[in-house]
Amino acid sequence: MCKVSNSFRLALFALGIVLAVTALSVDANAQTKSKKKTVKPSTVKPATVKPTTIPRGTEMKIRLENEIDTKESKDGDRFTAVVLTPSQYADATIEGHVSRIEQSGKLKGKTELSLAFDRIRLRNGENIVFDAQVVEVIGEKSAKNVDEEGNIESGSKGKTTAIRTGGGAAIGAAVGAIAGGGKGAAIGAIVGGAAGAGSTYIQGSNKVKLDAGTELVIKSTR
Repeated sequence: MCKVSNSFRLALFALGIVLAVTALSVDANAQTKSKKKTVKPSTVKPATVKPTTIPRGTEMKIRLENEIDTKESKDGDRFTAVVLTPSQYADATIEGHVSRIEQSGKLKGKTELSLAFDRIRLRNGENIVFDAQVVEVIGEKSAKNVDEEGNIESGSKGKTTAIRTGGGAAIGAAVGAIAGGGKGAAIGAIVGGAAGAGSTYIQGSNKVKLDAGTELVIKSTR
């Protein structure tokens, strides 16, 4: 009876060991399969970063870093400027070029200067395509006016010619009157007037000169 009991106990013990080993093996296989399970990629799309743009109609005060002179400059000449205001664009660099120079006539008319703005480089290094037109030229006497299209104009040549011609005629008339009476005055006026017109002709056309450091007000157009 004791022998049977011992044998039975040994059999149960062996069976227990087999079951334990089997359980461990099943658990190990399950963990291996879990590790090999394919992880699906996330379906969440990353946020799209929109490029910075300059709102249309934004006014900026800028300072030229190069001289622009309609007597010396030519179409296509490059220039740079630094933004002074508004504060969110301060210290940005604007690149542009001379778009058009139209000289005044010898005796009348105005000289026109048109500037094109190409791009702006912000303080963070970002480059943005940029388009704008001039609204105002600050403190530059040769720039008498800015028209609705942003063209910078010199003073009128006709007014300058008239003043000089009139002055020459008056002086000529006075000299002629002293020399030969009424007839001399008439001749002197004609000669004096011609001399006045001639001096204007020799001087040449008016010009617009924007020194380095000149401040402009511009407005973005795109």
